[in-house]
Amino acid sequence: MSLFKKFKNDSKAQAMELLDSSVGMVGEMEKVHSDLFQFDKLSAASIDFQKFATVSTNETVAKAVTATLDQVATQSSILSKLDSFITLHIPTIEDGGNFGVGVQLDLVKKLGEMKKAANEATEALLGYQSARAEALGKLGLPSSSKSITTSETETVADGKTEKKDSQVKESKETVGAASGPAYESRLAAVVAVDTLYYSKANGIFSQSVISVMAVMDFMDKNKGKLLEPKGRSGGSNFSMY
Repeated sequence: MSLFKKFKNDSKAQAMELLDSSVGMVGEMEKVHSDLFQFDKLSAASIDFQKFATVSTNETVAKAVTATLDQVATQSSILSKLDSFITLHIPTIEDGGNFGVGVQLDLVKKLGEMKKAANEATEALLGYQSARAEALGKLGLPSSSKSITTSETETVADGKTEKKDSQVKESKETVGAASGPAYESRLAAVVAVDTLYYSKANGIFSQSVISVMAVMDFMDKNKGKLLEPKGRSGGSNFSMY
C-alpha cells in the first residue's frame, strides 16, 4: 500500500471535482473577461483613458489588472491540484521501465510550463502601479501639503507652574505647468501606460482561460489513461494552444 494513499485519494477527488465543474467554471471566467475588457480596439481604450490621465487611479485598468491577477492565482491553484493528482497517480516503476505513463509525464511537463508562464504574468502585471506613478509624477501636477508645528511654554504664577501648548499650521501649494508640448507628451505617456497594462491584462486573462480550458479538455479526453495508466496505452497530443 502506498505511503501517500490518503493524499492520492484526496487529489483524485479534487481533480474529478474540478473536471465535473470545468464547463461552468470556464464559462464564468469568459463572462468575467468580457465584462472587464469591452473595448474592441486599443485606440478606443486610449481615447477613453484620457479622462483618467490627471487623476490618481484609472479605475478601468486598475480593476482589470486586479481581476486578472486573481484569475492567474485561480489558474495556478487549479494547476497545482492537477499536478498533485497526476504525480501521485504515476504507477510503480517496473523492471524494464515505466511504460504506459507517457500521458502523465507529458501533462506534468505542460503543467510546469503553464505555472511558469502564470508566475511571469503575475510579475508583469504587478509593475502597473509603479509605472503609472512614475508617468503621473512627471506631469508636475499641482500639489499641496500641510504641516503643524507644536511648541510648549511654561509660566509660573503664585508658585504654580502651568504648561501651555501652541500650534502653528502652515500650508504649501505647488503649481506645475499645465500646458505646452512637454506637458502634452507627458499626459500621453500616462495614457500609454494605462493602455499598455490594459492590453497586457487582456492578453494574460484570455490566455489563462484558454490554458484552463485546454488542460481540462485534455483531462476529459484522457481520463481513463490518467486514472489507469497501466491498463491502457496510447500517446499524447496535448496542446496549450
